[in-house]
Amino acid sequence: MKNKIFLTICGLLLVAACGPAPQGATPDKSAATAPQAAQTLPEYDSTGVISAVDGLTLTIDHDGASAAGVPAGRNAFVGFADVLSGAPLTPGSRVAFKFRKNGEALELSELKAR
Repeated sequence: MKNKIFLTICGLLLVAACGPAPQGATPDKSAATAPQAAQTLPEYDSTGVISAVDGLTLTIDHDGASAAGVPAGRNAFVGFADVLSGAPLTPGSRVAFKFRKNGEALELSELKAR
């Protein structure tokens, strides 16, 4: 019986000693390094030709978007299921699309046949 009481008291003391973590113990997640929510990012538009499809990533030869700082050329764009569901996904398809820059990633927000 004394052992149970002793172990219970030790357990309570250990739990009480834990307390909150010190201020410097958590990593700093500054807004400069965290990607923004897609809805808050500006949207850019362009046209191009699908050159390859790999899962949810489309490689598109496009006309560029100077406002986004993306020169004409070939880039990989990430497309989510809601964007790709009714879009032409065959290499060689001519497309018009809208995208957002999320850090270094280019994310499709709209894709349709041209």
